Amino acid sequence: MAVTEAQKRAQKRYNEKNKKRLKVASYRNSAKTFIRTYASDAELDELSDLITERRRINQLLTNLDQIRAFINDEAFLEKHALKVEIWRRPKELLKHRSEQTDDVTAVQAWFDEKIAPRFNKEEPVVEINQQGHSEFYDGNTGVKVLNEFAQK
Repeated sequence: MAVTEAQKRAQKRYNEKNKKRLKVASYRNSAKTFIRTYASDAELDELSDLITERRRINQLLTNLDQIRAFINDEAFLEKHALKVEIWRRPKELLKHRSEQTDDVTAVQAWFDEKIAPRFNKEEPVVEINQQGHSEFYDGNTGVKVLNEFAQK
């Protein structure tokens, strides 16, 4: 069946508007094909570990919604003298800190020593600053800490 010029233009517009959706669908199909057809037991074990880690990170991201509720409660933040930031990935924290100073080398050294060893590169970081002192947590721990403040 021949495709008309109008259909070609419509398909092109759809593809342009839905690049991310098409990219994700392509990755999903490739993963399924690899698993069904080519993966060895060792590769399946590695994929299983990756899936477990991704589920953990998805749970952290879900818990960030609870943290956003605290962030949006200005009375809570003022009462406890807190400032709360959420960094989707550690590299976003590094970028922000690097933009705030002229000494990028010192920021990179601080990051390499204090942040990088504690967080997976895909893991969200919650920064809770109280009286000028910042502590860094994953999403689950950040929720627990903020809930402890709420109980006070």
